[in-house]
Amino acid sequence: MKGPAAEAELLAACGFAAVPGVGAATLSRIVAAFGSFEAALHAGTSGLRSRAADLRLRTEASRYLEDDPDLGRLGSWALEEARKAGARPLLLGHEGYPPLLARSAKAPVVLYVRGTLAPEARRVAVVGARECDEQGLDLARALGEDLARGKIEVVSGGARGVDAAAHAGALWGAGTTVAILGCGIDQAYPPENRELFDRIASGGGALMSELVPGAMPKPANFPRRNRIIAALSEATVVVRAGARSGALVTARDAVDEGRPVFAMRGPPGEALSEGPAMLLRDGLARQVTDAADLCVQMGWDLDVPQREPRPKADRPRVQTDEAGERLLALLDDHTEMHVDELAARSHLAPQEVLRKLTELEVLGLCRQRPGKYFLRC
Repeated sequence: MKGPAAEAELLAACGFAAVPGVGAATLSRIVAAFGSFEAALHAGTSGLRSRAADLRLRTEASRYLEDDPDLGRLGSWALEEARKAGARPLLLGHEGYPPLLARSAKAPVVLYVRGTLAPEARRVAVVGARECDEQGLDLARALGEDLARGKIEVVSGGARGVDAAAHAGALWGAGTTVAILGCGIDQAYPPENRELFDRIASGGGALMSELVPGAMPKPANFPRRNRIIAALSEATVVVRAGARSGALVTARDAVDEGRPVFAMRGPPGEALSEGPAMLLRDGLARQVTDAADLCVQMGWDLDVPQREPRPKADRPRVQTDEAGERLLALLDDHTEMHVDELAARSHLAPQEVLRKLTELEVLGLCRQRPGKYFLRC
């Protein structure tokens, strides 16, 4: 479908997707009941309410529809908000939608995308703990970097810790990466990763969300995000994770999709080693050591180039601005410093310090430790 008909269907789909309590399953039932989103829009809210039992509408959605909202206007609003954020919507079954994700029984019907989403890219998910040890962060960065150098796109959730490290590693490796958000495409969560998100979107990669623009991060959003991470990727790697980490949810989603899962075994007895150990013990994952090992186990005939060592901070190859130099002068590679102390000593606003530290981390000039402590590289 192309032209005005496709645009009308997309607008209608965005309108229904913006109704509180309506998710991918309900959207699929609406299409099955009416034949198309446009036909459902013409049926009006009264037509939807009359088939509430068939559509299995949640109470939240039914109550919203009782006020007879203008769903066409709602769709136009969602499209405009996405446009303001530099994003566009993709509709399941239509041009541009990722083919591998489309094969999932739980594929999102509407996806908002900011940046460049190559339809046929080979992708690997790298996931793990938000509060991660330095070794785990180094492993995630190295894995992201090596996969990128092997022309494999890195997928993760844009969160603190392992996610951000994997994204940053991919950018360092001159590759592309996709961040799946647990909030609207126009939101930055966590806020300190805003600069990282901008670099992802402008560097040939993409930000993606199935949530309506303006949606704030909340716990119920993240299982939906995790399913997309798993279904978009040909394989999932868990770097560090506790026994109840959301990374294990992503791994099990990948198993449900029939995709291979790998785990990097951590030091025995440490809490962040429990998740990978559980996956390996239960036969849900295979052990992997690095990107080259992963490619061998996947049967990919790829030559992952050797990583170039990152520059030493006292001989930087990358220039930063005055604020960046001020922060680098306060950091050393032995004693970690909290972001609040950095803000006080640099006389910069805390949010500016977080934004700048994220930029420095992407450039390989500093690294983050759990609890928002930082070291110079």
